[in-house]
Amino acid sequence: MKKPNGSVKKKESGFLSMLNDLFRSVKLTIFLLILLAILSIIGTLIAQNATRAEYIHRYGPALYEVLNFFNLFDMYHSWWFSAVLLLLMINLITCSLHRLPGVWRQISHEPATGGLGDSMLKALPYVEKIQTPSQVEARTEEDIRSYLKKFFRNARQVETESAVTLYAEKGRFSRLGVYITHLSLLIILIGGLIGSQFGFKGFVNILEGEMVDQIYERKENGEIPRPLSFSVRCDEFNITYYDLNRPEKHVKEYTSVLTLLENGKEVLKKDIRVNHPLHYKGLAFYQSTYGTVRDITLGIQWGDKKEKAFLKVPEGTTLPVPNSNHLIRVLQYAPQVHNFGEGVQVVLFKPNQEPQPFWLLKNFPKLDERRGDEFILTFEEMTSKNYTGLQVTKDPGVWVVWIGCGLMILGLIVSFFFSHQRIWVRIPKGPGGEIVLAGSTNKNRMGFEKTFSQLVDGVRKKSS
Repeated sequence: MKKPNGSVKKKESGFLSMLNDLFRSVKLTIFLLILLAILSIIGTLIAQNATRAEYIHRYGPALYEVLNFFNLFDMYHSWWFSAVLLLLMINLITCSLHRLPGVWRQISHEPATGGLGDSMLKALPYVEKIQTPSQVEARTEEDIRSYLKKFFRNARQVETESAVTLYAEKGRFSRLGVYITHLSLLIILIGGLIGSQFGFKGFVNILEGEMVDQIYERKENGEIPRPLSFSVRCDEFNITYYDLNRPEKHVKEYTSVLTLLENGKEVLKKDIRVNHPLHYKGLAFYQSTYGTVRDITLGIQWGDKKEKAFLKVPEGTTLPVPNSNHLIRVLQYAPQVHNFGEGVQVVLFKPNQEPQPFWLLKNFPKLDERRGDEFILTFEEMTSKNYTGLQVTKDPGVWVVWIGCGLMILGLIVSFFFSHQRIWVRIPKGPGGEIVLAGSTNKNRMGFEKTFSQLVDGVRKKSS
């Protein structure tokens, strides 16, 4: 009994043929581009790389689980988004390889050397015949050749028994413009994949005059620290306003003076502002935000002691109260509290007691005595420091993307501004007869028609 090897091979061949037809389909290209556009819109509407608490607060627990299952909170790093990009790359490669051999034959093959025959005239789209009353002289032939060189360089001559044919062309490699554009798209996609897989985006806030050696990445589980191989110091932070005379101040520009240090030595110093980042070791530091951190100094006086202790608490921070099991948190600072002057709102955390916020006023140091607690709190002073908020990115594929963009510009220029133009001029050897001009172009027919018309008029004058 014979094994059905032939049918198995036939099925495999049929499957591969179907797969090849699928990947070289323009419909697949359009589908993938529309899909990428839709996914990009979704990635814009859904904030990426926020915290889990933010997502649950915004979407609720049930919808959060659904969106998280499809990895829509970090979609640009997901496997399925990379798979869509890979499919588009395979589609572009397959389409290009399918059509490239035919185009390359048109570029590399030389035209037939038998002169301009009547069979060729039937196939060429542009043909014009000029009657000659007598035999074309050698000088006239040379004039026609010189005139042809104004439009096309390096005209070749093909002689037959009855005529001399001049052939010239230009823009042969313009047929490759679309493939240069395809290649640029592939390079851009490769750069995007490299950036998504090996790059990251983080942030850091640096107080004026202070130094950090790590940044933070926002992940679903919170802010993940990422150490740096160097330190960053904010030497100075400045804010410029549009009009200082108006009560409403509008920020014009904010800048930071950053110094980078390695092994305690300064290696780079630069002023950065919005859209003017600092680059170092593959990292880019962008001026992103700014703000103010307030330090509140509180006085603590125990009932049986005359001396007063002092505790510095940053706004929004919780610290333990000295010599007790209590915690204190500064909720907010206000420059004016009901016309009573400066004040801070604090809250005490005591074991087995419900925390209650209350105000401390700088101009009324005995206000806290009414609580009847074992210690009295007073608001002593407030000091503030500006901080600069930096966005820190690493994208190893950015130069690949820029190369692809440059190549795309080249491909578009070649595709839209150049064309493969060919001209034949057949000059009879004997008396009488006619000069025949023929031409073809692969695109920009209107422009070529103008050139061909000018060439016909010029040859008509030379031969008259």
